[in-house]
Amino acid sequence: MKKFGLKKNYVTLLLLFIIICTVCLFIRNGLIKLSFYVDVNVVVVANLILFLLALVGTFQHAKALKNPNPNVFIRSIMLMTVLKFFILGIAAIAYVLIAKETRNVPAIIISLVLYVIYSVFETRDAFIMNKNSSKNG
Repeated sequence: MKKFGLKKNYVTLLLLFIIICTVCLFIRNGLIKLSFYVDVNVVVVANLILFLLALVGTFQHAKALKNPNPNVFIRSIMLMTVLKFFILGIAAIAYVLIAKETRNVPAIIISLVLYVIYSVFETRDAFIMNKNSSKNG
């Protein structure tokens, strides 16, 4: 699996995760001031869920690259993108139902933006793996 640069992809996702958690920590401690209230606990949980799903997706993409059928690789990317969307959607609905009036809409919106960011990074890394496997194979 080192042949596909899998370790580099995991490092990219880990750096993204750490940067987002650090920003949330700075917001919680008041080092970053926002003009609106953001429940950083919601953002951190969404970040953790998306990070774990991106790790699973990266592993699936590397596994799909070993298959001689190129459609398997595209299906793995589409599957993980939709899976992340549904899991984050279910988590958002559960949060809204549990929190009721105390829900924090900016945190939900930030979580949806994180979904897009993680999807872009995961897909970009998957296509880099695909490009590298084509050169080596």
